[in-house]
Amino acid sequence: MAIPFIVPSMSFKSRKAAKDYIRDNILHAYPLRERIDQKKHHQLLSEVLELHSHADEKIGPGIDHFYVEETWRLDGKEMVGRDKRAIMVVRKDQTNRDWSYTHVIDNPTPMANVKSALASALEPERVRRRDEDFASGAPIFCAVSSKLIPTKQQADTRHLDPTWHVLTERFVKQHGGWEAIETHSGKDKIYVGRDVEDTALRDEWLRYYAKEARPVYVKND
Repeated sequence: MAIPFIVPSMSFKSRKAAKDYIRDNILHAYPLRERIDQKKHHQLLSEVLELHSHADEKIGPGIDHFYVEETWRLDGKEMVGRDKRAIMVVRKDQTNRDWSYTHVIDNPTPMANVKSALASALEPERVRRRDEDFASGAPIFCAVSSKLIPTKQQADTRHLDPTWHVLTERFVKQHGGWEAIETHSGKDKIYVGRDVEDTALRDEWLRYYAKEARPVYVKND
């Protein structure tokens, strides 16, 4: 059975589908050494990088932007084939780090599994809220650019303050940390995504989110 890969901004039916999307739409789509400027691609890479086993070291003082580099130009990787590419993160202090999105997707940490389960639990309410907001007829504007979002298909849900990482980390700390929360991916049933093993804890997360989160809409490109 394919294992889904879910982050707040996008859901993929399998890990392969997630890797293929990043490869085809980002890694091999952007010119070398140019900023990855589409908001939905920046958001996706940010969410994937936050799941890295060494996320704190890779992100450092914060993410400024991403770009694509030839892998052979990186220290210690001079012998890699000239056709290989890597995604680099530029931090807010303008230093950069290389990282592997395939490593993150193929080797999920306990944090990655829990974040995926928490995001999956919110999906029905996220869709309901978006559909109701756009059906109301009231204009909806992007929280980043202030541009009008014409259709619900162009609206991505974001967490800016608090961020998704801060929101989930605060909740998880109240329950023993990332490794203390058990998740599953359907057990013996077909289930798209991951879910929290303890249904009471899942319900507590939904109540916590309703109280603490301030989701906004960002216009995708």
